Amino acid sequence: MSEHTRIEALHATQLLDSVGEERFDRLTRLAKNALQTDMALISLIDTDRQWFKSKQGLDVTETPRDIAFCDHAIREDDVMVVNNAAADSRFADNPLVTGDPSISFYAGVPLVTQSGQALGTLCVLDKKPRADFSADDKQMLKDLAASVMTEIESAQQLQMIKDLNVINEELRHRMGNMYAHVSALISMMGRNEADKDMLVRRLREKITTLGQTQALLASHKWASVPMSELVDTTLSPFLTQQSRPRVHLDYAQDFDVSPRGAFILTLMLSELGTNAVKHGALSRPDGELTIHWDVKDEISLSWTEDVPVDTTNEPGKGFGSQILKRIVPMDLQGQADYALTDTGLHYSVTAKPERLALINTADLTYVNETTSKAV
Repeated sequence: MSEHTRIEALHATQLLDSVGEERFDRLTRLAKNALQTDMALISLIDTDRQWFKSKQGLDVTETPRDIAFCDHAIREDDVMVVNNAAADSRFADNPLVTGDPSISFYAGVPLVTQSGQALGTLCVLDKKPRADFSADDKQMLKDLAASVMTEIESAQQLQMIKDLNVINEELRHRMGNMYAHVSALISMMGRNEADKDMLVRRLREKITTLGQTQALLASHKWASVPMSELVDTTLSPFLTQQSRPRVHLDYAQDFDVSPRGAFILTLMLSELGTNAVKHGALSRPDGELTIHWDVKDEISLSWTEDVPVDTTNEPGKGFGSQILKRIVPMDLQGQADYALTDTGLHYSVTAKPERLALINTADLTYVNETTSKAV
C-alpha cells in the first residue's frame, strides 16, 4: 500500500473535517450497542492525525497519528484485536492507555476501498480488558465496516455523476462558444477576402489558433490560464530558434485570464504575430519585440516592435487590422492605439479587468514580482 496513494484516496472522499452525518452515526451506535463497548469510532487516518468522522462515547474529534491504535489496524488484513492494551508492548505506554480515555480493549477493521486503499477503521473500544473477542463478534464488526464503505463509496459515485453532468454541460457551453467564434470569423473574413484560397488558408490558421487555446484551457480544467502561458502558447507558432531570444515578455503583474478573455487575446496575438512575421520584427534578424501588460484600475497591454520600417506603409483596412483596431477594444471595453513609428509597429489596448480576468478587480490575485523574461 503506497502511503501517497492512500492519502490521495482518503482526501478524494472529502470526508475529513466534514460535519457529522446520521448515516455514519447510525453504524457506530449499532457497533457500540451490539458489541457492548464503551466507545465506537469511524477513524480516518490522515498524514499526521486520526480524525473521527463518527464517534460514540468519546468527546475528542482527533488524536495524533503516532499514538493511534487505528494506524496499526490499517496495516492488517483482518480485524485487529487488542484484548489488554496495558499488557501489549505496542500500547502499554500509549497516552490513550495511561491517560484519558483509558483504553484497555480495542478491535478495529480497516475501511478499504475497492482499489485497495485503507482509509481508516471502524473500531470499538472499552475501558476494561476482554478475555475474548469471538469469531461472531469479528464478523459483525466486519459487516458493519462493509456498510461504512458502502456509504462512503456510494456518496463518491453520486458526486462523480454530478461532476460528469457539470463537465458535460460545461463542454456543451464551451463548444458552443467555439462554434460562435468560428462562425463570426467566417462571416467577417468573407467580407474582406476576395481570394477564395486565401480565405480558406486564413480560416484554417484562425481555427488552429483557437484550437490551441481550447487545449490550453482544457489543460487548466477550464478555470483560467496565466496570461504569461497564454502569450507563450499563442506566439509559439510564429517563433523560430533564432527569433525566440529576441522576443521578450515584460510585465509588472501576471494574472489569470478567464476562458472568454482567452479567446479575444488569442485572436489579437495571432494577428500581431502574423504581421510581425510578414512585415515586422520577426521578419528580420535584427528585429526586437517586447510584450508588456500591467494591472491597475484597468488592464493595459502593449506590443512594441523595434525594427526599421517604412512609415509610409500605414496599417491597412483588412480583416486583421479590423480585429486589432475595432473588434479587440470593443470586446475589452477599452481603447486601442495602432500606429507605425520610425522604430516599428506599436500596438496598445486597455481593458476592463472583468473582461479579461477570472475574477473581479477587488479579488484579483497578483504575482508580486516584476518579471522580464524571454518567451
